[in-house]
Amino acid sequence: MKIGDDLLRVSLKDRIKIVSLVITCYVLLAIALDWLFDRALDSWHYYLLKGVLFGFLFSAFFYFFIKYMTKRVALNLQIPLTEGEELEAYGVANLFLGKEAVGGKLGITETNLVFHSHKFNKSTGTVRIDFTQIERVKPSKIMWCVDNGLDVFVEGRVCRFVVNNRDQWLTLLKKKLEVLK
Repeated sequence: MKIGDDLLRVSLKDRIKIVSLVITCYVLLAIALDWLFDRALDSWHYYLLKGVLFGFLFSAFFYFFIKYMTKRVALNLQIPLTEGEELEAYGVANLFLGKEAVGGKLGITETNLVFHSHKFNKSTGTVRIDFTQIERVKPSKIMWCVDNGLDVFVEGRVCRFVVNNRDQWLTLLKKKLEVLK
């Protein structure tokens, strides 16, 4: 069963949050730099207009890049399975390894949660998490505002994934964990 489509999606509500955050940061940074270097400030209209233009242009470029890269990479990526293993569900995802977001696909088999990265990452490979090692799963926010994060707690550590249709992933994983416990 495929979960989501082959593109990482961000809801309209989260897009608005991100654009607002970019605009606010840009405006505050522009004001701070003008004050530090010139000791004078321009009209608030000036800063707001520049912030809105930068926010929309930056966000449009960012979404175009994400859409282009995920479509190009995710369609050809296959999750490697061991002999006799079958995918019950899969979808595109990112895995946070420290500060790096590693893109790839996430899959659920009968006994494992499997993440396989695509070749454009600095860190590549396959991560297999046996369901018996998972303590719990919970939803999380990415960048403090985007509601598409999934935290998987494994023996005192947290594996954070960014997924489409997070509620569907949570439901499937919780069912798996209930059956095993």
